[in-house]
Amino acid sequence: MLQRVIPVIAVLVALAAPAWAQTRSPLPIEGKQSLFQRVLIRERTDAKSEAQGSDTVQALSPLQVFFVYDRADGWMEIGPDDQGKALMWIPEAAAVDWNQNIVATLEGSDNVGRVLFFNDIDPIYDIIESENPAELAKAARDEALKAEQEGGTSETVIALGPRETIDQRQNLYVMPILSTEEAVFDIGPFVNLLQVAVASANAPNLPKPPKGQDPADLKTAVVFVVDTTISMEPYIRATRDALEEVYREAAGSDAANAVSFGLVGYRDNLEAAPGLEYDARIFVDLQQGLDAKAFLNGIDHMQEAETTSKNFREDAYKGVEYALQNMDWSDFGSRFIVLVTDAGPREFDDELSATGLSAESLNRLVRERIGGALAVMHLRTQRGTKDHSSAESAYRKLTEFPNSTPLYFPIENGDPSIYRETARKLGQFIAQQTSDYRGSGGDELLNEDDIIEEEADQFSGLNTASRTMQLAYLGKTEGARAPDLFEAYVADRDFDRTGLKPLSVRLLISKADLSNLEEALRIIVEQAERNVVNPDQFFAQVLGVAADMSRRPDKVSRQSDPSLASAVALDEYLSGLPYKSQIMSITEDDWVRLPIPEQQTIVNRLYDKIERYRRYNEATDQWVDYLGAGPQAANLLYPMLLDDLP
Repeated sequence: MLQRVIPVIAVLVALAAPAWAQTRSPLPIEGKQSLFQRVLIRERTDAKSEAQGSDTVQALSPLQVFFVYDRADGWMEIGPDDQGKALMWIPEAAAVDWNQNIVATLEGSDNVGRVLFFNDIDPIYDIIESENPAELAKAARDEALKAEQEGGTSETVIALGPRETIDQRQNLYVMPILSTEEAVFDIGPFVNLLQVAVASANAPNLPKPPKGQDPADLKTAVVFVVDTTISMEPYIRATRDALEEVYREAAGSDAANAVSFGLVGYRDNLEAAPGLEYDARIFVDLQQGLDAKAFLNGIDHMQEAETTSKNFREDAYKGVEYALQNMDWSDFGSRFIVLVTDAGPREFDDELSATGLSAESLNRLVRERIGGALAVMHLRTQRGTKDHSSAESAYRKLTEFPNSTPLYFPIENGDPSIYRETARKLGQFIAQQTSDYRGSGGDELLNEDDIIEEEADQFSGLNTASRTMQLAYLGKTEGARAPDLFEAYVADRDFDRTGLKPLSVRLLISKADLSNLEEALRIIVEQAERNVVNPDQFFAQVLGVAADMSRRPDKVSRQSDPSLASAVALDEYLSGLPYKSQIMSITEDDWVRLPIPEQQTIVNRLYDKIERYRRYNEATDQWVDYLGAGPQAANLLYPMLLDDLP
């Protein structure tokens, strides 16, 4: 079927749930006991009081979510929740199964093309199995672009994704995933093929969210997080000199009063070295940082420590998280944290780590909480030679940005003059990006042919990160229309550069489910720590403790060789997701055969996940009533990336 090509915005899932008394339970998903069948309404339909009835009890809209209580003769009985309330009947053809809260989100990036949404899965297989997928994808995209511009049709492409980005921290737009398949490119990596519920931009009779401020009002925040331990005084002064010049040049451009430089100083764990005075401190906040004089006054109060810390490593992650949590980022659409240090960080398994976070977890928090990017200026001094390799590895992980290169800037020999010049160039680069964006009102970002190729220049990754955040800001300020539903097929990898991912898969997780995940992981790590010298007793202890927990006394695994997932009753929850957990599939026999160091590595990784979950739970502004079931805490959901699962 030929269909008109229209811009894709995304999906807003909404329903209203009246509170009535519980009477029945929904049907379980086939093969499961504790997960229930659910559906998305596919088209506007009138719900009836009985199957094949004539009396309408409620008019249903596309994308409403319901639990299924019965199926009979082409009809299904549905309800808005799992409490047996307000039950009604609809034709089965009016809805599509959506049994688990998995959704796709558009990870807009400046260096990937607009996502192609296909009317069938076969054209995607034709592309990925070809010797030149980029060429076939370009032909499909060109045809779709022509149809979009001329109002025509495309034989295979239903819709194109937007060039601007949906900001998942600000908007409720998601694409429910109806089914998944795993395939492999003829020339390379695995790819997930997703059947999704997608939205069209011209749906009638649906409200339009209020338009945000003018795209030209974009402001950028850059917070320098500077190591202020002994030996750092030359770099503190170099930071001052570099940014003073950036302020002076920005004053005569569109970046004037639009770029703020904040300043955080950090040292190390005070319990290990009380004489350090502070572990992290704000010297310039982001409102002060809009003014050059205020910034210079703040940095003039920053001094290096008078006493040494415990050892060469410093708690850099504490400084970064302090900036993340204590700066007010709300007025800024583009957000950067720049870490300046000559030492490696205290990783999550370091007893002196104040955060308990890994580089990957801290990176994830920065991207999820503020949609920002992390950069590191690593001062590779002679004094830290033995630390350079491990520090670089950690900082490259810390500064990874989707579909780009890590924002890692090594300063060879720790030369203060080289650092000063690099800091100046970085500040000027970000200020110029902001000036260009504001001058064009964002229009220059939307040129279909203006996709930035990665270059060898050290600022290519910074360019991608900056423009990606600008696309996100543009998507927010332009507003978006709540959509009608249509179904499409999409690949989660870019056809041109298969290492890049324009989509990510997320799980809409409730606070109760997040709590269960955290509780299950705590059972595992606590029993692993208690049975280090008796690994053969580990699984028995996990099963015993899990059975004693009120949430699962009737679900203790009775398998002869259970996996960790089944031992703590997570097997049903994890199965069926397009995610494979190496840790949770470990069996008792596997565990006993593992050397103690490998067991400890697994335990440390689970501790890292626990810390990540704790921070997700605390991020009150990111728990949203995605399903429109009401503002009660039990209905709030967090859009967690699948690889956050254990």
